[in-house]
Amino acid sequence: MDRLSHGGIVAARILLAVVFVLNGFGIIDQTIPAKELAERGAPVSLVPVMMLAGRALELAAGFGLALGVFPRLMALALLAFLVPATFISHSFWLTAGTPAFQGQLINFSKNIAIWGGLLFIAGSVGQACVLPRRTVKSEKAGETENQRSPSFAHAEESR
Repeated sequence: MDRLSHGGIVAARILLAVVFVLNGFGIIDQTIPAKELAERGAPVSLVPVMMLAGRALELAAGFGLALGVFPRLMALALLAFLVPATFISHSFWLTAGTPAFQGQLINFSKNIAIWGGLLFIAGSVGQACVLPRRTVKSEKAGETENQRSPSFAHAEESR
């Protein structure tokens, strides 16, 4: 991975993670989403537990994403959280004809953009880690975990 790609992916992971980490620490107010969960049928007694579980996931996966600890898995975990959260919290179609419609549509669209970023990270192989980690040798042919796949290596050799 060249230097620009390396820096770009690390920056993308950190920028995406900021939203989830802030939300996980409760810096972003969660009273409205909690109310929306109850309004949409979640048992009122489970709403605080669901909110706490969501925050724990956002913190763990957000830090993991930013630090490069299993970034593809962290991106998928955040995506699995964000998709239903988007449909519950930003259901703009329910606010058609009201002043809230525009704001809900914008927030729904922003979340879809975040989905795209998370899918990009989940699909990117050989990502760098912000924290140093040792390279694990494969039992097959002595390859390292962070080496490029054979198709990339072959393409570069033919240049």
